[in-house]
Amino acid sequence: MISTLKDAWQASAYHSEDLAVFARNVTLNETRRGLVMLSVVLLAIFASGAALFHYFSFSNYTVYTTCLLAVLAAHVMISANAARDARALYLLGTTLIIISGTAFVLLAQRAGDFNQVLFSSVALLFMVAPLVPWGLREAMIVTGLVYGTFTLSTLTSVKAFDAETMWSLQFIMVSAGIISLMLVTRNTCIRKEDIRTRFDLEQANRKMLYLSNKDPLTGAWNRRFLKNTFDRFIIGRHSRGEAYHFAYVDIDDFKPMNDNCGHDYGDDVLRTLTTVFSEAVGDDGYFIRMGGDEFAMLFSADDPQALLETAWQTFNASMPPRRDCTVLPVGLSIGLVTASPGLSMTLGDLSREADQVLYQAKDRKETFRDAANIVSAELGAGTERRESVF
Repeated sequence: MISTLKDAWQASAYHSEDLAVFARNVTLNETRRGLVMLSVVLLAIFASGAALFHYFSFSNYTVYTTCLLAVLAAHVMISANAARDARALYLLGTTLIIISGTAFVLLAQRAGDFNQVLFSSVALLFMVAPLVPWGLREAMIVTGLVYGTFTLSTLTSVKAFDAETMWSLQFIMVSAGIISLMLVTRNTCIRKEDIRTRFDLEQANRKMLYLSNKDPLTGAWNRRFLKNTFDRFIIGRHSRGEAYHFAYVDIDDFKPMNDNCGHDYGDDVLRTLTTVFSEAVGDDGYFIRMGGDEFAMLFSADDPQALLETAWQTFNASMPPRRDCTVLPVGLSIGLVTASPGLSMTLGDLSREADQVLYQAKDRKETFRDAANIVSAELGAGTERRESVF
């Protein structure tokens, strides 16, 4: 029971910051919908009440006051759509309920009688409070303010009501208030549990999406991710007027090394390559495993060839040691394509260009065993290839 009350005490209190951030937007939208629903219900009650009061020849004060309350409810309904903070929405709901309750008490004081219609109105104000998804703390404040408003208003004009009316009013307010708070407690606990479930589901979906875009062996991005990300990456570079680069990276003679040193060692080499080149591009690009020992890079850099050379050197220096086989420096053949700022190319176009320069690099791999074997092509108004060896 205590844990339930503690959980229901604040509508926006959660055990983790990420969950609190997620719940903030959800709570704001639900609070807005709840306040709109509260306003619509009170608008319907006040509008129909004004019509009934007029039909049964109640005083003009009663009819006019009820009409004004209907206008206030309509105004709160409209204002709820403009509010961007849950506390502002809570304040709007509290104001609507307090003003409505005060108006009914003043009408009763003027008439000198708390008739059945006004009694039911008091109960309704307490009963509609759970329509707004506030926490137990906020609901107790609203309920206390409504109760205090009614009680103080009746006590200041005690001569206008007899003892039976006063005690009947107290009984209705206390009973309706307790029921209202119980409903708020239950609704808050259910709502917060629903938010936690939705948060866990969204986190699981994000994790599944993340894993579906990752190569399980190396941790590199996969082909699916490249296809889904390519257009967004290019648009971002166009908007900043930057050149962008696409490269194919192929490990030379990977199969003989794999057969000589074992598949576990080959897997370590692939993972090391992924780690080094992913760190090299950082937040400015992506390192993608296309399949087997072939990788791709989509990135931006002021000097892409220098970046690739440094990554190659780091990779060779980071090669995992192996005692039961001869580990030679691993050669990499790299085909690099640079697209000038503003040049629009499809992924297929870049792949074909990178393939061509990669084949040129592989044709001369024996010559550049101890150097970064990079062949580049710069693409602009016309396609121009320039071989570069580091």
